[in-house]
Amino acid sequence: MPAHVHIDAADIIRFKRQLDIERNALKDEMNAELFQDEHGQDHHQVIDSVRDRGDEAVADLYADLALASIRSHVDRLQAIENALYRINKNIYGLCLDCAKAISKARLDADPAVPRCIECQTLIESRPSAKDVTPSL
Repeated sequence: MPAHVHIDAADIIRFKRQLDIERNALKDEMNAELFQDEHGQDHHQVIDSVRDRGDEAVADLYADLALASIRSHVDRLQAIENALYRINKNIYGLCLDCAKAISKARLDADPAVPRCIECQTLIESRPSAKDVTPSL
């Protein structure tokens, strides 16, 4: 397999447009999530209305869910920004680990992917530091 697969200019423009659209949507969603839940209720009002332990638990749950969602959005936003950087540096479509071409089908599925399927599979098959159970 060749190290570089030609991604034509039209595909690059299409991928860049998709990434820009997703980036803008994520930013809008993050701004909305910082202030309101899906029912339009302001998280700050919920947290400020804490009256007892049950209310406190609900307020904590709201805060935890909002943080988890924001973290997920930040991770995705970083992947998008990295892909846009690779486009600007003319290295888009090459695996970060092995420098082989990422298949066009994989980029079509997710234009922000940084690795070929082989390297991604290898990473996912390794136990992470978080998953390691300390020996006693």
